[in-house]
Amino acid sequence: MATSKTAAPNYTIESVDNALTTLRMLCDAKKLRLSEVSTRLDVAHSTAHRLLSMLVHHGFAKQDESRGEYVIGPTFVQMGFAAILNVDIKEHARPILEKLRDSVNETASLGLPYGREVLYVECAESRQQLRSGSRVGSFVQAHCVSLGKVLLATLSPEELRRTYPDQNLPTLTERTVGTFAELEQQLQKIRKTGFARSRAESSDGVGSIAVAIVDRHGVGRAAISISAPLTRITRESEERWIAAAQDAAANLRARLWGGPVKV
Repeated sequence: MATSKTAAPNYTIESVDNALTTLRMLCDAKKLRLSEVSTRLDVAHSTAHRLLSMLVHHGFAKQDESRGEYVIGPTFVQMGFAAILNVDIKEHARPILEKLRDSVNETASLGLPYGREVLYVECAESRQQLRSGSRVGSFVQAHCVSLGKVLLATLSPEELRRTYPDQNLPTLTERTVGTFAELEQQLQKIRKTGFARSRAESSDGVGSIAVAIVDRHGVGRAAISISAPLTRITRESEERWIAAAQDAAANLRARLWGGPVKV
């Protein structure tokens, strides 16, 4: 994406310039190794390490210690989401989530994709005493929740394999999908049905369904879920939730990118 450039100030602060340059590098490359930062900034490895460590400390980057790579961190992501196309997705989503919550009497949430994780950005909690709580502001492994799985299902096979290069996946409960092969099978089914489900895969006793919000190119930009205690999930209730979530997703898509709004 092209950006306008202004002239450099007469007096630059080299450390700040290097930090901002590294953030731009992360945006372009998606992931960086220490050696790449050292080479491209023309600084010593120790200097590059201190720079990356400070970015990690403030949440602008995070490190995958098993692979030795750095990626964009949650602070940068949250700032970026707030500025995307000058659209406040939370403002558009809030009344839609509240209407969805009221129609099914369960918790409705909005999530955004972030690689192998999904970020919960908005929620309308159920008013029932026993309910699924809000996760707003939390990053959760995408393959562990319906919000994440329905977004992963919009990725191409190549993108999915790059996202999950290893066969084994981390688990949060004994019911979490634990291998890439199992995840692929679930995603194939999600593509056919148009929705994802989760049953005690991120939290014991809680289940959910989710529907993706895709842009004009079919790319999953967000997802809406309905979650509840497992004791209240039946085949009949799930069918109602799916239909309601699909209407909510269609309305949010229309608000963001244009199109008819369902009443």
